Amino acid sequence: DADATRTERLRDDLLRFRLVEVINGGEEELFSNRGYNDLTNARIWVDTIPRNTTSEVVRTYRLYMWVTDNISIGNTSDADYDTETWNNEVYASIKVNVTGDLNAKEITVENSSDFKNLLISNNANLVDKQYVEEDGIIYLSGTNQEIDFNYVWYSGKLWRITAIYPDGTMKMITDDDITAINFGSNVNFYTDENDKSYIYQWLNEDFLSTLYNYENIIVTDASWNATETSDESIKPTETTMVTAPVGLLNSYEFYKSYEDFIPYGNDNINPSYLNLGYYWWLLNSFSSSRVWYVNFIGVAVNNYPVSVRPGVRPSIKLQAGITINGGNGTSSDPYTISGDKDMAIVNTTLLNTRTSGEYVNFDGELYRIVGIENNTTKLNKMDYVGDESGVVISKSFSSSATYGNGTSDIYWDYYLNNTWYNSISETYKNMLVEGTYYLGTIGDDASYKVSICATASDTVTTTDCEKTSNIWTGYVGLPRYGEMFASQQGNGSYLSENMWLINSYSSSDVWYAHSTEFTMQRNLSNTLMARPSINLSSAVRITGGTGLKNDPFEISL
Repeated sequence: DADATRTERLRDDLLRFRLVEVINGGEEELFSNRGYNDLTNARIWVDTIPRNTTSEVVRTYRLYMWVTDNISIGNTSDADYDTETWNNEVYASIKVNVTGDLNAKEITVENSSDFKNLLISNNANLVDKQYVEEDGIIYLSGTNQEIDFNYVWYSGKLWRITAIYPDGTMKMITDDDITAINFGSNVNFYTDENDKSYIYQWLNEDFLSTLYNYENIIVTDASWNATETSDESIKPTETTMVTAPVGLLNSYEFYKSYEDFIPYGNDNINPSYLNLGYYWWLLNSFSSSRVWYVNFIGVAVNNYPVSVRPGVRPSIKLQAGITINGGNGTSSDPYTISGDKDMAIVNTTLLNTRTSGEYVNFDGELYRIVGIENNTTKLNKMDYVGDESGVVISKSFSSSATYGNGTSDIYWDYYLNNTWYNSISETYKNMLVEGTYYLGTIGDDASYKVSICATASDTVTTTDCEKTSNIWTGYVGLPRYGEMFASQQGNGSYLSENMWLINSYSSSDVWYAHSTEFTMQRNLSNTLMARPSINLSSAVRITGGTGLKNDPFEISL
């Protein structure tokens, strides 16, 4: 129209667009020479931000717009212009609406149905799904990078949801191993009271007792498929079904965690979100003499039940009606469960009222609650002892296979109770009390209960057994064989070290946790790492923190 008014609107079909993203001063072209009629609902570009993003996201786009050569402006008698130059230099205004549907994507997770909807929503535009479905069961399947929304904090432990069942129950597994023991005297997870594996006993006697309010949170009569199979990719028949509150994943359930994905990635390591970098037991047998477990590169392998001692990752089923709340499902902000232990009240709650597994800051170091005995709180240090510069150090166990006989700093028992003990600040040293450490000698095929019980009879539970007279009393010990968190914790085999346990294997050998959780005996002449075990006074109070790994309890007398 006339230059003075410029009220005439260009036809939409004469407009052309080019869009780039500005990155580090340069331009990355998103599309070029697109016509208006090529757009859908006038939408030029749609972009997304990662799920669970909490920090500000800034992106810079540059939009170029011009008119096609088909436009006719006046005639050659009205103006003298060069068509090509005019097209390249023309400017126009355009209104750009930036819209999003963030609220619609925020799905509140309150139960298994909501979690299922979240999973499906997350997968809406993915080529590779984050789950596989079979017989009405949804198995989460993928890598840690892809499955970062299934973390649950319950009873002092971090769990990962692995499957959703048609009845609304959900199966979970601990994010890390909790201890490391041999499977049992044979391959049967559980046959009857006269034939139950050490694993079954540990899960349903020792571990179950650490779960808060479990009667109202987990399925106490859950069914576990322990049927023998020689191929992890084939679903086992339901020949051997075990009813128990706590179990393990079987070989097929582990296979489902990476089905439809490349089984092995860089360095031939399985990318499954369940791969730890440690050995850990599976539920079922491979044959009449061998049991399935996962090795440190994430491959399901098998061995004799007393020849190896992989980590134990308990599995439970959440009740269908349970409420999941709080958090966003990531490892740093996991979901919480209604009915779990209430938050600690600052300066009022005593530490000895809390739950096994919760984290504590003790003199600037991260510890974990093992349990409560005689109102004192036992803690195991999460990392190895280092020197003044932080370099991890190694030492001999003691001058014999019995803890407490060392006479100089070359031995861990002496060093921990003298040099290391004296390095603790007075504020925290005043919280320490002497503890009782059980030194039972454990043979190759013996039950983990021998470490504390005078007898390992299958009819005796660890909590009710007659305690052994072979004890050591002092301020600083080491984790006990079969104890909570007497295992590698959280770093993976490539960052872990072999570390001493406090129990002997024989008169000349002592047990240790292998860097890959392949526990075995070791000669006393070797030097290994150590993670101290301590006991805190019944008067210690919580002064801050939530007990999670990234927000441990702060404590004071």
